[in-house]
Amino acid sequence: MTPALAVTPALAALAAAALGGCAKFDLGDAALVDGLRLLGVQAEPPEVLPGAPVELTAWVVDSHGGGVAVDWYACFLPSNGLANDGCTAADRSGVVALGSGPAISMTAPALDPTIAGPPDATFGVFLPIVVHVTSSDGDTLEAIYRLRVRMTAPPGCPLAPPYPKNMHCEPNTNPAFSDIEPLGGDGPAVQAHAGQIWALLAHYTADSDEEYRLPDGPEPVVPERLTTQWFATAGTFPDMPVGGTAVQKLTLDRELPPSGGTVDLWVVGHDDRGGTGMLHRQLVLQ
Repeated sequence: MTPALAVTPALAALAAAALGGCAKFDLGDAALVDGLRLLGVQAEPPEVLPGAPVELTAWVVDSHGGGVAVDWYACFLPSNGLANDGCTAADRSGVVALGSGPAISMTAPALDPTIAGPPDATFGVFLPIVVHVTSSDGDTLEAIYRLRVRMTAPPGCPLAPPYPKNMHCEPNTNPAFSDIEPLGGDGPAVQAHAGQIWALLAHYTADSDEEYRLPDGPEPVVPERLTTQWFATAGTFPDMPVGGTAVQKLTLDRELPPSGGTVDLWVVGHDDRGGTGMLHRQLVLQ
């Protein structure tokens, strides 16, 4: 059995392939976590200089409670800006093993421009990182995270520090959440009841609202768009809104645990340049 992938900007290339180009995909069902799921991948830092260390973390969940194994690979096959189909070949001929475990450290390589493909509209050059996840009961899934390697920079900006002030030359940083209103940002599980509707609002930290430069266009500096996704082990989300300030409603109407059981809730944020953030809270059913 191969569970559905979490559809995120960073994981979109492989998810689209898995779902089929014309298939209708129910985002409300995608938000329900049942079994093995990869909610996202975070690189720290999310934009790294060649030769510098970076830590990769997979946010993996198995709601059935089994153990989970995570294997990591880097793909150096020619790219057109996305991932080469050979990155996920069954024989692993197109990838280099990086390690195993929910979090690993690696050194960012210098990328050959003829292999990595041209920079995107944000001056980004990306290395495909393949994440292969296996649960103890045999379920598997695979996704690709595109690690941003700082090979190019906006005109007038150096690749490495020190960076000039007020030029928006700094590398990208990960967005982060301060809290989920009205659940807070930390603490014990919040009491809830079957049929209850929660109006949830995810608050990003102030430094998550970054600006960056574009190579052309009417505005040389633009604010970074934040995309917010919600996941839960029970209940129904009506949709998965784009944006950092949209209110999301969770109705506790399906897959509910018995009284005293918990519902896990995650909010995952993505920015325009490969950065990710996550916050986890719990509801306890009364």
